[in-house]
Amino acid sequence: MRFLAIALSLLVFSAWAQAHEPIVFHSEEAYRDAGYPFSAAVEADGLIFLSGTLGTLPGTTKLIEGGIKAETRQTMDNIKATLATIGAEMDDIVKCTAMLADMAEWPAFNSVYKTYFQDNYPARSAFGASGLALGARIEIECIAQR
Repeated sequence: MRFLAIALSLLVFSAWAQAHEPIVFHSEEAYRDAGYPFSAAVEADGLIFLSGTLGTLPGTTKLIEGGIKAETRQTMDNIKATLATIGAEMDDIVKCTAMLADMAEWPAFNSVYKTYFQDNYPARSAFGASGLALGARIEIECIAQR
């Protein structure tokens, strides 16, 4: 009886392990070189979790100049580029969370954000936050599905 219980446990664990894909971590060289303790994206069971993304110039930790619209555009371009490196695209995004340093800039943020999606917009939350990294005006994190 004990053997049967052990065999059944091993069978259940084996089925569970086969059903779950390995977790894959994607880091960006600029973040790694700066010593930031996070991955740009993590893939787990068909979902892609993107870390909060800022409007930094590609390959650097320097924010683009020009205010909320320029930062939003660069942030969205950075999200698009991160997705592209792992074979995904903007249409794969199912959820975004936007953090704005000043909620009064929400309409300007929205005017740029909406241009990155076709007919269907991801679910989204937005809230005001003080003290965003690097003095950013906007930070966006997303979840995509393959």
